[in-house]
Amino acid sequence: MTYLRPGVYVEETLNAIAPVVGAASTSVAAFVGTIDRGPVTPTLVTSWSQYTSLFGSWGTNNDVTTAVYLFFANGGSQCYIRRVVSSTAAAATRTLNDTNSTPAATLAIAAKNPGTWGNSVYVAVDESTVTGYVNITVFYGGTTQAYAVERFPDVTMLTTDPRYAVAIINATSKYVTATDSSAGDSHSALDNPATTGGTPLALSSGSNGTSVTTANIVAGVTAFDTVNSSLILNAPGVTGATDVNALITYAEGRGDVFVVIDALNDTVSAQITRAAQYSSSSYAANYYPNLTIPSPTSTASGATVTAPCGAAVIGRMVSTDASRGVFKAPAGMDARLSGVVSVAALTNSELDDLNQGDPAPVNAIRYIPGSGIVVMGARTLKPGYADRYIPVRRSLIYLRKALTDLTSFAVFEPNDFRLWSQITSALEAFLTDFWQQGGLRGLAPADAYFVKCDSENNPTESIDQGEVNIEVGVALQRPAEFVVIRISQYDSGAVVTVS
Repeated sequence: MTYLRPGVYVEETLNAIAPVVGAASTSVAAFVGTIDRGPVTPTLVTSWSQYTSLFGSWGTNNDVTTAVYLFFANGGSQCYIRRVVSSTAAAATRTLNDTNSTPAATLAIAAKNPGTWGNSVYVAVDESTVTGYVNITVFYGGTTQAYAVERFPDVTMLTTDPRYAVAIINATSKYVTATDSSAGDSHSALDNPATTGGTPLALSSGSNGTSVTTANIVAGVTAFDTVNSSLILNAPGVTGATDVNALITYAEGRGDVFVVIDALNDTVSAQITRAAQYSSSSYAANYYPNLTIPSPTSTASGATVTAPCGAAVIGRMVSTDASRGVFKAPAGMDARLSGVVSVAALTNSELDDLNQGDPAPVNAIRYIPGSGIVVMGARTLKPGYADRYIPVRRSLIYLRKALTDLTSFAVFEPNDFRLWSQITSALEAFLTDFWQQGGLRGLAPADAYFVKCDSENNPTESIDQGEVNIEVGVALQRPAEFVVIRISQYDSGAVVTVS
């Protein structure tokens, strides 16, 4: 603003300090595996209907699809999907010829992504009521109007026209992509695709390629490097020690990923043996047993299938984050799993063995009368405190992300007491809020955390190196895993211990 006359002027400016972050976790679920169709890059979906529109419903490879279904059924709100395909997979294609006297290729149509699914895509061309334009219709799964999934009316091959077919199709289609067979040519109306005579033409040569291995699936998690959010990661059905340990290595390397491991379809003793082969890490947790759910593909009355348990647990985990906070263990009588018919019954001895598994505990899923099928465990694969419990590790992941975001404003700011004061104020405000939400122990903020950013830990040598040092200490909550009640008899003022 330019000031032209004497007076008092008031301007409003945005505070350079980042706003206080709430106590709810910012972690997003992430699933990786094989799917019959869909994008091959990490794709965020926010509902079951959005997932089916992009990846389809149940087909040949159902582990990820079933996982996403259970995730949303159990309170999940959003998740990233990474579809893994073979390096030799190919997309189905079809080339349409123009209407010139000597027909030539004009518009190439390809399935949106690789796989044999694309061989079930059809394309039809008919004349538009507008001279010089055509209509293009995409079918999936059949050639009658009941199978029409997309229609692009009044399109042309004229590159200067707002209804240029390539641009119109690629802007919105979920099934195909279009390519100009004569790129660089401005075209004329004669270059429009010829009509198909009312008969949709099939795309062809779509292939799944060679078989995808679990090692391929695990290698696919590196695609999540482009996702900045903290992740709760699950590879549905992947339980091999080498594969799971690779996922854990990825999680530890990033520092903001927590891995949920599915159960073996085997005995308790086999599960405990397998868990002992996993890396002793607080960045992962194992659950048992898997779940019996209504069959999504069978029409037989009462038909059921066994589904990996991890996705349902993740749904309950993010639901708990939203309602209580990341510091609340996603377990207990209120951690009921939805969409589940039954789970294998576990004896008290088996429950003891799972919880005290040496060296790696396994979190039990069990039926409890009055509560239903619930998660009854909150331990990571790492024995011993401090990060023995899931909410402790996930609180640390959350705090790491939040504190990083809150201090990002400080980059290239003058490194002096003013900056140190701003940083301290921002972090103390956030940590006070986190403590008030119940995320930290202590009767007062001074008992719950400390923030130190001053001349003592930022000497001249550090300032000369362009560094600002911040020390933060927090008293994290620990779950009440065992509720111990000692009963004694009270008789006329005397306490008599009952042994």
